Amino acid sequence: MDNENTAGQLGSEDASGEVGAADKRALEEAHSRLEVAQKRIDAMLLREINHHASKRLEVASDLFDLGKHELSDLLTDDGDVSAEKVTAAIDGLLSERPNLGNRPMSWGDVGAGARNSDAENNTPDWSAALRGRHA
Repeated sequence: MDNENTAGQLGSEDASGEVGAADKRALEEAHSRLEVAQKRIDAMLLREINHHASKRLEVASDLFDLGKHELSDLLTDDGDVSAEKVTAAIDGLLSERPNLGNRPMSWGDVGAGARNSDAENNTPDWSAALRGRHA
């Protein structure tokens, strides 16, 4: 009977060893899924912060690169983006480095004033049409 008990114990140990290995694989798989999910959440939070920062900074990533802020610095206790913390971080960065802010859009060429005409430009205009000179 001792042999039967020993064989029965070995069989249960082998089975529990297999179950333990299966549990370990399942745990590792769940852990890797959790890591992937956390990376996706962090990327979404980062995009939201960059969206807020791009309204006032020329390069939104300067908030992290030059401002030395971490993602966790700009989140609430619940893990959401804190608009107040982002605004305060941007204000602090712009007070130290005002040249990092968005530059006002220039008007560019609005079309006023005389234009230089090119000799190769054969586009008809009203003065040429009224004089009877057209291509």
